[in-house]
Amino acid sequence: MAFKWKESFAIGDAEIDAQHQRLFVLAHEFSEAKDKAAQALCAGALFDYTREHFGHEEALMAATGYPEMEAHVAQHKHLIARLSEVSDRVYNGTLSAEDLNKFLSAWLVGHIVTFDTKLISAVGKKRASQQPG
Repeated sequence: MAFKWKESFAIGDAEIDAQHQRLFVLAHEFSEAKDKAAQALCAGALFDYTREHFGHEEALMAATGYPEMEAHVAQHKHLIARLSEVSDRVYNGTLSAEDLNKFLSAWLVGHIVTFDTKLISAVGKKRASQQPG
């Protein structure tokens, strides 16, 4: 399955959108990996970059006093745990391409559309309210 970034996934924050695009590239590389060694490398790269990306989002939430931070961070922790499970399944040879693609698709699109869109909307409103008027 090809994971391709679509402009409809953009949430309106240039830095986060660029990070999301990078996540799509890493997910695509993971889904296209042909053997266990390549999958393991891709899983590690995706895991590392995901933690970095989530750290960026969480710092933004903290800096802006995002009211739904607890739920969003809980979602991040859940996704990291799921990604860790996927990595374990790569190592023990039980990960099917179908399971991988379902997970990556639900995570990338679902999380961006549901959680990150709300985050950026709230951050935008907070920034607008702080502008000198």
